[in-house]
Amino acid sequence: MREPAVYIVDDDPGLNASLAALFRSVGLKTEMFQHPQPFLELTHISRPSCLLLDVRLPGINGIEVLEQVGRIGWTMPVLMISGHADVVMAVRALHAGARDFLEKPVNDTVLLQLVQHWIRWDSQNYACELICDDIRAKLATLTEREQSVLQCMLRGQPNKVAAHALNLSVKAVEGHRINLLHKMGVQSPVELVRMVSSCPKAAHNPMRCSRDAGGRGGADYGCPILRKPR
Repeated sequence: MREPAVYIVDDDPGLNASLAALFRSVGLKTEMFQHPQPFLELTHISRPSCLLLDVRLPGINGIEVLEQVGRIGWTMPVLMISGHADVVMAVRALHAGARDFLEKPVNDTVLLQLVQHWIRWDSQNYACELICDDIRAKLATLTEREQSVLQCMLRGQPNKVAAHALNLSVKAVEGHRINLLHKMGVQSPVELVRMVSSCPKAAHNPMRCSRDAGGRGGADYGCPILRKPR
C-alpha cells in the first residue's frame, strides 16, 4: 500500500503552505492545488488519502467540486473549510458527502486530529478494497454454473437441496463445490462462505439459485448472492 496523502484544494497559497507544513511535520505526504481542475484531472488516486476542500474557489463552488469527486467515484474523506460559513452551506456540504465542515481560521490541533482520524479510516477502507478486488478477480473466473452453486452455498443449502434447485445431480454439485474451493483458494466451504460474505461488493450482479440459473426453465428459488455495489 502506498503512503497516505493529504490533498489541499484552496486558492490561498499562504494557507496551502501553512497546512502542508503542518501535515508534513507528522510525516503525511501533501499535494496542493490552487484551482480544483488540476486535482480533478488526476488519472487516479491509488493511496489512502483525505481531501481538504475550500468552499469558495475561482470560478466554481467547492461543493460542486465535492459533487464531481463523487461522480468520479473517489471515496476519500473530504473536509470542507470556509471563511464565510453558514448553516445552509454546511448542511449542503454534509449532504453532498463531506465528513466535516470547518470554519477558518482552523485550529491546527483540531484539524490535525481530524485528518489523522480520516486517514486511518481510509487506510482501513483501502485495505478492504484491495481484498475485495482479489475476491472479485477470483469470482470472475467462475463458470455460470459454479456461480449458481456458490450462491446456494451462501444460502446454506445442502447439496441435495442445491441439486434440486439447479436441476443437477448431487454428484455434479459436489464436483462444482470442489472446483469452487480450488478456484477461490480456500480449504473448506465455511472458509469460502466467510470470504465472499465479508465483501459486500464482491459480485457486480446478483446471481440466482434456481432451476433457470443455468439456463433451464423452472421455479425461481431467489437467493441473491450479494447486494449490488453502491
